[in-house]
Amino acid sequence: MDVLLAILGQFGLYGLLTVGIAVIFAATRVVNLAQGDLAMAGAYAAATATAAPFGLRTLLALAAGAPLLLVVERLLLRRPGSDGLAAMLVTWGLGMALRQGAELLFTGTSRTVAVPVDGTLEVLGTPYPTYRLVCALTAIGVIALVLLAAHRTDWGLRLRAVADNPAMAALLGTDPRRMRATAFAAGGLLAVLAGALYSPVLAVNPSMGFGLLVPVFFGLLLSRPGALATAAGAALLISVLSVLLRTWLSDTLAEALFYAVVVAIAALRSRPWIGRFSAWFRRTPAPASAA
Repeated sequence: MDVLLAILGQFGLYGLLTVGIAVIFAATRVVNLAQGDLAMAGAYAAATATAAPFGLRTLLALAAGAPLLLVVERLLLRRPGSDGLAAMLVTWGLGMALRQGAELLFTGTSRTVAVPVDGTLEVLGTPYPTYRLVCALTAIGVIALVLLAAHRTDWGLRLRAVADNPAMAALLGTDPRRMRATAFAAGGLLAVLAGALYSPVLAVNPSMGFGLLVPVFFGLLLSRPGALATAAGAALLISVLSVLLRTWLSDTLAEALFYAVVVAIAALRSRPWIGRFSAWFRRTPAPASAA
């Protein structure tokens, strides 16, 4: 049961970050390499604004992050938007700026955030820290709401339309530039939320964003563009792999094997025969014709 609860907690963190980066990639076809550093910014917001209650700190981080993300998209990403590599390098530079700014303001020493909910809770006879469970359930609830919005709302329909064919979406009345800006802000805010929400269980330091980016980037590689449910599934797969390896092996060996396994899975997924098999497996049988 301990392992299942650990997977649940890890999935909450990786799921928020992976779904967020998938939302951005769906609309812009840009890999946001600043996703981990946006989580770091959210964690520092929770670590520094200690005069306010923890929930209010999280809301303030989201409220401050929304206009900043829109400004970044408008000033830095809209011009190189047609060049995916240039835009990706812009996000890399944004992440480096956030990292260096955090180091200048807060030094490289790790900070801790007080847990807002103390105590433990028994889950099927297994004691587990209450906040970790609340944190995981909150994150999974947010992921479910994002997936519901993507598949059951007009916003999700427009997002998929821009992801599939922006020119046709524009002819049908959807402004691709506005949708890209909204998607970048929404995906970035999921990262800010992940950082703030998980700050009490992480070591908050300027380099934490890079450590979070690597598994999230692999999650994006394993998912299908524009299909946010596959991004959540990839985050779950990576969470299971990470927790199981750290349970069975030492941290150093587990980390090395984790990267090796994920790279192998990503390489296999890119093989043409894997794509053909997946397409055949997903194919819906045609109804039998009436005699």
